[in-house]
Amino acid sequence: MLRASGRPAEALEAVHRAATIQRQLGDRSREAMALDGAGEAYRELGQADEAIAFHLRAAAVHRQLGDKWQLALTLDHLATTLTAAGRPEEAGRHWREAHNLLVGFDDARAAALQEGVTASTSGTTG
Repeated sequence: MLRASGRPAEALEAVHRAATIQRQLGDRSREAMALDGAGEAYRELGQADEAIAFHLRAAAVHRQLGDKWQLALTLDHLATTLTAAGRPEEAGRHWREAHNLLVGFDDARAAALQEGVTASTSGTTG
């Protein structure tokens, strides 16, 4: 909500707090979602290295948990950040992985994400 209203610095503070709370509660999935949110806030603040690090941490947890949907979302965010940081080859790898993860989903939201990932992948090399 804070990011959507153009307040990424406040959003960053909120997602850091959320990640800490979820870690204390032992909810690794929600902690990873908060880490991904931190990555998005860092990206919007123009801090690509921090954003990439948070997206990678979130992706690792989603991968460990076997959460294909959240992993695909995080990989899309990671690839978007890598592209903005001038690293299109790496981005392409993550978008291709996200695309493969989305194959098993048949709802409208997944179809829209898959369409966006496919379009993004066609603009990268590697």
